[in-house]
Amino acid sequence: MPATPINVSAGSEAVIHLAQATAAAANSAADALIVPGMTDVTVNNSVGVFRFKTLDNTAESAVTTPATNSLSLNIVVDKTAFLGTGVGGDDDAKETGLFGISKNKTKVFFNVYLDGTTTGSTFFTGSGFVSGLAPTVNMDSPVWVTPVTIEVDGDLATNTVP
Repeated sequence: MPATPINVSAGSEAVIHLAQATAAAANSAADALIVPGMTDVTVNNSVGVFRFKTLDNTAESAVTTPATNSLSLNIVVDKTAFLGTGVGGDDDAKETGLFGISKNKTKVFFNVYLDGTTTGSTFFTGSGFVSGLAPTVNMDSPVWVTPVTIEVDGDLATNTVP
């Protein structure tokens, strides 16, 4: 049976929502910081492995250790998403933006939608901390771009939009 690829060429399919308050707020486009201008996204689930050798065996043995999970993406910097709305009462992720939640070490809840945000769409969910911001601009790329890493605190889960 041939593979069924997840096509994101429509531009509204690969979406990331961030919210500081609750996981439920990350589900709400009205409450969450929607990360715009993504040029790529990587969801990393890297199970650790501890390897050891014993004197009575000619091969190495291995046991798994807890996974290290992270999200990494590159974005074209949007002023509001990066620096925040500045509006008191907005979710902290939306109010202070990516820079604020990184600088303040604010834990955020996230959803990474694989095929849009409509009913039946699939998404990864979890919580973590934003890091790795490094805005760059130069003559060959005259718009600000930055990498973004979300260091996941705990497990990644998958869900379906109801």
